[in-house]
Amino acid sequence: MDIKISSPKSKYDFDNYFNFRWKLLRKPLNQPVGTEKDDFEKESFHLMITKLDQIIAIGRLHVIDNNDFKVAQIRYMAVETKMQNKGFGSLILNKLEEYAFNHKINKIILNARLNAIAFYNKNGYVIVKKSHLLYGKIKHNLMEKNINEFSL
Repeated sequence: MDIKISSPKSKYDFDNYFNFRWKLLRKPLNQPVGTEKDDFEKESFHLMITKLDQIIAIGRLHVIDNNDFKVAQIRYMAVETKMQNKGFGSLILNKLEEYAFNHKINKIILNARLNAIAFYNKNGYVIVKKSHLLYGKIKHNLMEKNINEFSL
């Protein structure tokens, strides 16, 4: 399979990356274009997997606490529906964790939709507590994983 994992670099890459994010995570919730972005985009580490130049998976990590005990958050993980359960989500997640480890981040947190909890559990994340309700309808749970124990 001709796949490539990379960070978006050009305006074209980012336009496609954000369009993919909106298409998979916001359009199904009837949210307008623009809701797929937040204030942390410029200081975040973005990853995407492409197959024949088409994006099939994405994820993002940004630091939220930069004290002695660094904490980062993963957001906007998505895998094209027909490409799910083939390891692409885990590949993105592992590369985000590797980046966190290499940047001396101690813990990663994320807010997981209910249908993603098993995926994150399988990858070593534990539920901390129930979190927010996205757009009044999508339940989330706060999950975390200590990265200082990460082994490459």
